Amino acid sequence: MADISKLGMVFPSYSIQVQKNKIAEFAAAVGQKDNIDDIREIYRDEEAAKNNGYEQIPIPPTFAISFVFWTGGGLSAILETLGVDICKLLHSEEEYDYLGDICAGDVITRNMKVADMYERGRKGRAGWSFFVTVLETEVTNQRGEMVLKARTTFIER
Repeated sequence: MADISKLGMVFPSYSIQVQKNKIAEFAAAVGQKDNIDDIREIYRDEEAAKNNGYEQIPIPPTFAISFVFWTGGGLSAILETLGVDICKLLHSEEEYDYLGDICAGDVITRNMKVADMYERGRKGRAGWSFFVTVLETEVTNQRGEMVLKARTTFIER
């Protein structure tokens, strides 16, 4: 069960450079495409992205989840720090508030904290309760501009 003493904890900041090949691979994966030539041009072609008003190839809408997996030891390290049993974990919800574009070549910094932790359901009845952990993440780019706020909710049974 998650360690409620971690409520309010701030994880170390991590930075990565957004790579255009990772954008194309992600777009192909979520679009269930066998080849990156089959994805929307703006996710694989710089000229197409610029013709659509972007400085560079933009990230797809749900790409931001990958920032968790590629920084700070990944999801496993986050769960271990929180004391969450991955065998009992359900990824319940993901919310994104885009405040600016995130494109290939950007160096983004992830700042994450444990925003909430609580128990739901019927306490004392086996299988009728679960524990909720909410992570909030702010992402800034190389210019110090906040470009994304994310909220991740995990449920542990």
